[in-house]
Amino acid sequence: MKKNLKIGITYGDPAGIGPEILRKVLKTWKYNFTPYIIGKKDYLSFKPGYPSDLTGKLSHKYLRESAQLGIDKKIKALITGPVSKEMINKAGVDFSGQTDELARFCKVSPDEVIMLFSANDLRLALFTRHIPLKDVPAKINQKKLCKFLILLNEEFKKWFKIKAPKIAVLGLNPHASENSLFGKEEKNIIIPVIKKLNKSGLIISGPLSPDGTLAKAGQNFLLKKKQKYDVYVSFYHDQGLPMFKAVAGLNGVNITLGLPFLRVSVDHGTAFDIAGKNIASPQGLISAIKFVENIISQ
Repeated sequence: MKKNLKIGITYGDPAGIGPEILRKVLKTWKYNFTPYIIGKKDYLSFKPGYPSDLTGKLSHKYLRESAQLGIDKKIKALITGPVSKEMINKAGVDFSGQTDELARFCKVSPDEVIMLFSANDLRLALFTRHIPLKDVPAKINQKKLCKFLILLNEEFKKWFKIKAPKIAVLGLNPHASENSLFGKEEKNIIIPVIKKLNKSGLIISGPLSPDGTLAKAGQNFLLKKKQKYDVYVSFYHDQGLPMFKAVAGLNGVNITLGLPFLRVSVDHGTAFDIAGKNIASPQGLISAIKFVENIISQ
């Protein structure tokens, strides 16, 4: 890997732990690329632990700038720090998360990006992201699910160099509905899509019972056993993420698939309550940096 390869890094919200963990990492930088720090001067003037609409406005501004750097190919990849959805919305921006906002900046449809979480070979993709649970079923149809799984398959071949990804699709309902006992989505939507795509050459299993499948995936991770599947598909945010975050901790990273560049984020929040106390662990950022280093060196 070329040492002068530039990777963009944002602080996130300047009142959170983002600036602190980045400073800690930069002091002992030992990675095979050059960090391109976005918004350094502005971030140093804010007091940690005191978020406001101004810190939200600034973090949004530099997220936009980082996206443009990626579009212009001035950086090879982007690592984003934690931001506050609340503070960005207080700044007057209709903001649901960095994934959707980066898609908007890149002029990519929200349906053409995927939020993926990864820790070693444990990977979890979200079909829906930050929406109320009551709205999830209405978002699931055959056309959208088919498009999602095809994109997931292609992005895994592109970034992870897996020639034939093995995809596990969880059921939406308890026990994957047990032959429509607890819902019709599996029978009417999920199963037909899986059958269609498998006939076209993809390798997709499911719908699988979420509780048993995720429990086994978590156990394998903790026991350092190889995962049965390359990626698990969760239909909503809190279906798969509690297990992932419980076992992966700060070793997990958040990845956006479908953008014109690789974007990776720490898998933790702003932690305003401990910002400025010099006790925040940089492990989440280190995990993100190592992930990028590994991907771009392939």
